[in-house]
Amino acid sequence: ACLGCAGLFAATPRARANNPVARTTLSPDDAIQRLLDGNRRFIADDPSPIDISRSRRERLIAGQAPFATIICCADSRAAPETLVHAGLGEIFVARVAGNTIPPVDLATVAYGVEALGTPAIMVLGHEACGAVTAAVEVVTRGAVVPPIMQPMLGPIIFAVNAARNQPGDLIDNTVRENARAGARSLIRQPDFAEKISAGTLKVVAARYDLHEGKIELLDL
Repeated sequence: ACLGCAGLFAATPRARANNPVARTTLSPDDAIQRLLDGNRRFIADDPSPIDISRSRRERLIAGQAPFATIICCADSRAAPETLVHAGLGEIFVARVAGNTIPPVDLATVAYGVEALGTPAIMVLGHEACGAVTAAVEVVTRGAVVPPIMQPMLGPIIFAVNAARNQPGDLIDNTVRENARAGARSLIRQPDFAEKISAGTLKVVAARYDLHEGKIELLDL
């Protein structure tokens, strides 16, 4: 899937989605700030409605113009649109347990950037992640997981090993390291690196706190 996506976007002129809707005009920094502002509204129980109306749905039939891409965990407690107070058509999302970035998700992110024009990517881990906890159990206690689940844990085990000597809670440190590792891997992608250098794309890592509801940006 990744190779197919790369081939699609390597075409000249570059392929675009059949999308007559104008792309967002937000800068990368403004897009990240909009995510954080939305999260503040979520924390404050802001009653202002999120647009999921019939008229909004009908407008979106013509196409989509999300202002950011979020790569996040499949955990039901961390639904990204809800956490950033976003409506239909505003966020392009790739979700997989443990917020890792396998090839098919990398292709999905590339589609969001190249075809839809999202200027910002957030790799979002969260407190008490079950996939991270399982990976920590594998590394520290030799726990065994079913073979069908092992591919999910492989990338996270690297984050566990990177976090093992850090002070504090290993699970939470791994959540943070795993999000950082995902963001760094995107920054190293040549097409993304070119856009980052040009100032048209920004990639950040973040952690969602289940207790406080807050999204915290992480240093890379």
